[in-house]
Amino acid sequence: MKKYFFTIGCLLFLLVFVQPIASLVANANKNYDSVVLRGSADSLDWDSNNNPLTYNKEEEQWISEPISLEGGKAIEFKYVFDGTWMEGSNLTFTPPQDGDYIFIFDPSDERKVNVQLADTSSGSLTLQLKVPEGTPDWVTPTLASNKNNFNYSVSPLEKVNEGTFEIEVKGEAGETLEYVYSLGGKSYKEEIDTNREAIFTEDNKVYEDEVTAWKTVPVANEVTHDFNHDPYTPDQTDDTIVQVSVEHYGPIDEGAVYYRTDGSTPSGKRGKVKNGQVSSLERIETEKNEDGLQTSLFKGTIPKQKNETRVKYKIDVWNSESMGSQFADNNELNAEDATEFAYYVEDYQSPDWAKESIIYQVFVDRFHDGEESNNTSVDPTLPEDERLKGWMGGDLQGVIEKLDYIESLGVNTIWVSPIYEGPYSHGYHPTDFLKIDNRFGSNELMKELVDLAHEKDMKVIYDLVPNHVSNQHDFFQDAVKNGENSAYFDWFTFTNWPDEYETFYDVQELPELNNDNLETRDYMLNTVVPFWMDEIGVDGFRLDYAKGPSYSFWVDFRHAVKQNNPEAFIFGEVWDDLDKITSYTGKLDGAIDFETQSAITDALIHGESMSGFGSSLETIFDSYDEEFVPATFLDSHDVPRFIYEADGNVQTMKNAAAIQFTLPGAPIVYYGDEVGLSQSGDHNLVNEWKDRYYREMMPWDEEEQNLNLKAHYQELIEIRKDQKALTQGKFNVIHSDEDVLIYERTMPQNKVVIVVNQGNEDITIDLFESYNQRTPNNVKLLPLLENGTELRSKKGKLPIETSAHSVEMYEVKGKLKSN
Repeated sequence: MKKYFFTIGCLLFLLVFVQPIASLVANANKNYDSVVLRGSADSLDWDSNNNPLTYNKEEEQWISEPISLEGGKAIEFKYVFDGTWMEGSNLTFTPPQDGDYIFIFDPSDERKVNVQLADTSSGSLTLQLKVPEGTPDWVTPTLASNKNNFNYSVSPLEKVNEGTFEIEVKGEAGETLEYVYSLGGKSYKEEIDTNREAIFTEDNKVYEDEVTAWKTVPVANEVTHDFNHDPYTPDQTDDTIVQVSVEHYGPIDEGAVYYRTDGSTPSGKRGKVKNGQVSSLERIETEKNEDGLQTSLFKGTIPKQKNETRVKYKIDVWNSESMGSQFADNNELNAEDATEFAYYVEDYQSPDWAKESIIYQVFVDRFHDGEESNNTSVDPTLPEDERLKGWMGGDLQGVIEKLDYIESLGVNTIWVSPIYEGPYSHGYHPTDFLKIDNRFGSNELMKELVDLAHEKDMKVIYDLVPNHVSNQHDFFQDAVKNGENSAYFDWFTFTNWPDEYETFYDVQELPELNNDNLETRDYMLNTVVPFWMDEIGVDGFRLDYAKGPSYSFWVDFRHAVKQNNPEAFIFGEVWDDLDKITSYTGKLDGAIDFETQSAITDALIHGESMSGFGSSLETIFDSYDEEFVPATFLDSHDVPRFIYEADGNVQTMKNAAAIQFTLPGAPIVYYGDEVGLSQSGDHNLVNEWKDRYYREMMPWDEEEQNLNLKAHYQELIEIRKDQKALTQGKFNVIHSDEDVLIYERTMPQNKVVIVVNQGNEDITIDLFESYNQRTPNNVKLLPLLENGTELRSKKGKLPIETSAHSVEMYEVKGKLKSN
């Protein structure tokens, strides 16, 4: 007996301790056949394998070739291993200076950001700095220069002894470095009339500098609010509690919230309000680490407001025994430049029709050519591969002619791609927000399309581009020509007029609109939005690059749209992680669901286990507010065709669509998905215009269409319409293992069970066992897909035979509940 207990004890030890250790060892020694870097810099891209890493056996790391990056401009990037994207949000890195950088990927710490400057420059220099007396000893000076776009925070110096710091900068021998010093921000730059200069040399010349005085010094190390307010979507019954975290070395004991409730900008400092109302912050707690850094938590209250109120607010903190204060989140020292926070007070709801919408995305230039006379930019003499870079002839008349086709699919909503006047066929470079490019048609023709769609009980969503314009736009050209004398100068953010300005992802053709400028915002909300809603008659907007404009803009946008039409649907393109996507709750009705698209792709194309897939889906849909509508998709104009990535496997496409249509949210069918439209070329093999292959012409000859796949889509659409649980029901994972995932969509009077078998063998599953139903009832399963078999419980069992690589779905009759 003692031996028996000893053996059991050993087994328990192995289970409790050895298994986790073995798991850690396995994770630390992950083996990949390939690791590829993708990202947002000009030298990178999100679609290709053009930046592979090489494995270094000695270091057990993957290392890239030197990659050119622009200093001071943040990039987003991710690693792709063996064709599968790394999990989680994009990684970020801001290069401290222009140069070539090496990316290092460690399999044992996949999310570690390790990017090092490569030694490829012919020259360098070293700056040695002596700071003035009174400089706080907890502050690190930084270098802002023409090598980092005069970014005041990204290039810290290193302390060499008390009051002295230094930094080495790389560059080409003979080039000039222009620079100034600061204490981590423009507000804290040195008192100096002109920029300093130094010359890069082959022998690393040392320059000795001394700052005589700073414009001002920071109060705290970091002041962070990050929209930390509760509730996140307040209604008229709610006081709103704001929370602020302050990292500091010296004493910080007071703070305040300055707010306005009419949508305008508040102002104040050190508790004295200049514009609006003020509420004090109370210090709740303070913790101190070994280095003396203190972290204090402050809380305050903005009192309840009426519904349809736009609350704008700013926050600062200070030491009551000294001068000055510091604002969250950008740590500015005055209210005018401080981050403006905002929320909208309402009974937050998205339109009921949006929750039941099935969206068909039409990319106008690639859909159907209905009017040949407007093909002024179409060149039929070019090879197809070249033609796809430009205009192909699709137009609004073509969409009108195919409305019956769209209706026949069963969808109830059409998403129309941008058709503004502009230089490119995709429409995302507007030169006039109020005029449709004549190569697409006319304003009158777009209104006709909307009216005809409404007659067929279909809604129309338009692709609004609020973040940027084409550099050919009259407003921008006026600002370039006339500078500060232009009425539009402040509509953009010039860093060095006229040639340097804020852009969309460093694309010089796309200057960013400064939507925090009141005149710009007024134009977008009171001219552009009403034009599309009132004159054209659209039912809502898909919002391009919603991450661009501020949250304050989106609060005003929501107010403007909902005042015009409370039933309008507004959903954004937020290409980021779940935290970022869900942060638009209360501002937008929903967002493009990139997370679910990645999860489906990883599971059905890259072979992730069904257990991992189920966990991902649970995390995703647990994160969304019940009123926030995630718009699910398999592919789009910005990512490779799903069926192409699946090597043309139609069954994989069918399975993916079946899963998409049984998940929460509003499913999007990208034109051509339903007939198996793939790619004529490999986007990985070209360095430019990769998306040409994602946007090929819709095949209208039925001989070129997969009619079986089309029938499958039509079937899924009808199932989704018939089964309310698929649009309104809760999502629950019932069972998952390596090959099988079972989940349900359930509401009181309707339950649908979905069984996904991605294994290579047919198997039989007892559904009662999966549900852990201890008192089996009489249950009947009605198949929803064609050729399915009706199943009934028998002798306390409910067996389902499921084929390899299949998705099956059943309506449940009887009581089937997890115990």
